[in-house]
Amino acid sequence: MMQLKSLLVFVVAVVSLVDIVLGQPCGEHLYLADQHTTFEGRDNISPPSSRQGTLTFSQNANVTRVLINNPPINLLTSSLISDLYDFLLWTQPAANKTTPKVVIFSSLNPDFFISHFDLGNLIGGSPSGLTAMVQLVACGRLLQNITSTAFIAEINGRTYGGGQELASQMDMRFAGPHALIAQYENANAFVAQAGGQLSLGPMIGKARAMEHLLASRTIDARTGTQLGLFNTHYHDHETLVREVDALAARIGLFPQTSLNDTKFSLAFMSPTAGQLDAQLERFAPIGGSVFSQGVVRTTLGKSEQMAPANAFVMGIPNSVVEALYGGELEAMGEERKGALLGAVEQEWNGCGEC
Repeated sequence: MMQLKSLLVFVVAVVSLVDIVLGQPCGEHLYLADQHTTFEGRDNISPPSSRQGTLTFSQNANVTRVLINNPPINLLTSSLISDLYDFLLWTQPAANKTTPKVVIFSSLNPDFFISHFDLGNLIGGSPSGLTAMVQLVACGRLLQNITSTAFIAEINGRTYGGGQELASQMDMRFAGPHALIAQYENANAFVAQAGGQLSLGPMIGKARAMEHLLASRTIDARTGTQLGLFNTHYHDHETLVREVDALAARIGLFPQTSLNDTKFSLAFMSPTAGQLDAQLERFAPIGGSVFSQGVVRTTLGKSEQMAPANAFVMGIPNSVVEALYGGELEAMGEERKGALLGAVEQEWNGCGEC
């Protein structure tokens, strides 16, 4: 019971702090940068240095590339979240400051775009976990609220859990041949709470969002494109980068005031701050329960037993399903077990043929 109370306080604090951070009261929709402001003609200012060393920036007058590198799996640790948060705060428009028209997020790691939230931060509602959760939730809202910049996810690896939540709140997503995504929180006895769950319904429809969220299965590049999770998928990494760069450069040719109004005009398709706050509060009795906390501890324990160290994460979500529900799966027999788990490696190897 104390764990549940502590997480309820934790969630209320998250909601309050996120609203303070974003200067936006609960229930408000996305803000629109001042339409009377002239975006062009300001001094070009470089992004802040990555204090934790997880991000590298390259930029021209209109486009900023953000290269993510948090070895070994781009886990959403406090360090990576802090650097993402600092960068997104910097992209907010202000007087006498030029902000990028387009930001492209990509990864140095060939196997991972952004992995899941560090599960250790979900245990017990620690102060460090609170800070990480506040900043993760704020990152999702900033991606939607900053209407003067288009955010693009260039994905050619695994993106799971919190990583997919962030990607789904970016404005566009493009996939390479090795892109794999999964929202696997349901298997771990809690729910996606950083905004991704609410974003999926308008993106791919309620029925498909329910299937994706509840089944905790991977989706490859071709399937993701068919569903609407990706704008387009490409057969090789070089084409992915070239086409995303070309799109960003073309968007960068045009006035930022038009970009700003277009993104704001489409904001009705995104969840409101009030809806996001309510969903976050519903997370408390689920994620804070003795059962859920026990499941998370079991998952962490199983992942630490795997050799090599990242083998468990490479197999998510099936590794989680097998670790937590192996007894029930074995009782069904090998054929039924295989049908239920699917073939993640077949998806991975066959995706290059899409």
